[in-house]
Amino acid sequence: MKRSILVLVALFVAAAPAWAAGPTATKAVKGESDGITTLAVTVSSTDEVYAVTISGAAIDDVRAPKGWVGVASGNHVMFMTGENPVKGGNSMAFKILTTEPTAALKVSFRGKEDPIGNPMDI
Repeated sequence: MKRSILVLVALFVAAAPAWAAGPTATKAVKGESDGITTLAVTVSSTDEVYAVTISGAAIDDVRAPKGWVGVASGNHVMFMTGENPVKGGNSMAFKILTTEPTAALKVSFRGKEDPIGNPMDI
């Protein structure tokens, strides 16, 4: 009896990271000669992501992937799509043009209707 409970607890602990796994984001910095830096935020997910919100850097311009739109104001941008989500197992890059290449960014994600995963700092 004790052994079966111990095995059950071990299985639960081993599976917990898979249940908690949500979308993730990474940042790559590419410098430009005119003082504007491109920050490429790559989003990967096991769930379908229909919106990505990024804040933290002064935004000069944004570049959205095909089928997405980016709306920016100040240091906040929201990328949205209706038909081309980040699908399970795939990645997609969102680009921000800024004069603050070292800015810490906060990224959050939404599914078709509700937030998914937890906001993350990159």
